[in-house]
Parts: sequence; structure tokens; C-alpha cells
Amino acid sequence: MCTYNKLFYVFFGCFLFTGQSTSSQTSVPDVCKDTKTQLDMNTCLASAYGDADRDLNALYTSVKGKLNPAAIAKLQEAQRAWIRYRDANCEAEAGLYEGGSIQPAVRSGCLGRVTRARVAELHTIYDTGSR
Repeated sequence: MCTYNKLFYVFFGCFLFTGQSTSSQTSVPDVCKDTKTQLDMNTCLASAYGDADRDLNALYTSVKGKLNPAAIAKLQEAQRAWIRYRDANCEAEAGLYEGGSIQPAVRSGCLGRVTRARVAELHTIYDTGSR
């Protein structure tokens, strides 16, 4: 019976990361689609988050260089609030898998997804002039 439970969780975890969903909550970046093990998935998603975070930091620095001091202060305040939201949100999502081997992948996947969304948002607001 215990073996069946383990198999269920393995298949359920695979389903979360390979199944197509209407929400992007469980989406996996294309670069991680071919991972074979949970460890590979954890590592790949952590790397994808690192890439997204570097992109965000580069864009943030670039945007700040184009703003006046008052606008920079408002952007910094918004960014600090966004970081608190991102971290709390992704910890809550990962907390659903507390103690499981999938938890790091869920955390990194969430951080990457939310960070990529923030990059797109900043491009829309600052880079393209759309307000």
C-alpha cells in the first residue's frame, strides 16, 4: 500500500509540471520541459528563476536611469512592496508541498513565473511608454 501512495505522489507531481492548465500557476519554462528527475527539475527551475531575476534587475537599473528622483522613489517603493508580495506568495504556494521533494521546484517555479510577469509589467509601464 505504501508503494502505491508513493507512486501516486510521483505521478501527481509529474502531472503538475507537465499537464496543461488554464492558469499559469503550474507552468514550467520550456527550458525545463525535458528534465527527467525531480532533482533536475528543482535545479532547472532554480536556474530559470535566477535568469528571470537577473533580467528584472537589469531592467530595473535601466528604468531607474531614465527617471527623475521623485519617480525613482515611487518605483523603489513599489518594487519593495512587490518583492514582499512575491516572496510571501511563493512561500504560500510552496507551503502546500511542505516536506516534499517537489517543494523547491514549486517555490522556484513560482518565483520565476512571478518575476517574469514583473519584467513584462515594467516593460509595459516604463520601457514602451504605456501608462
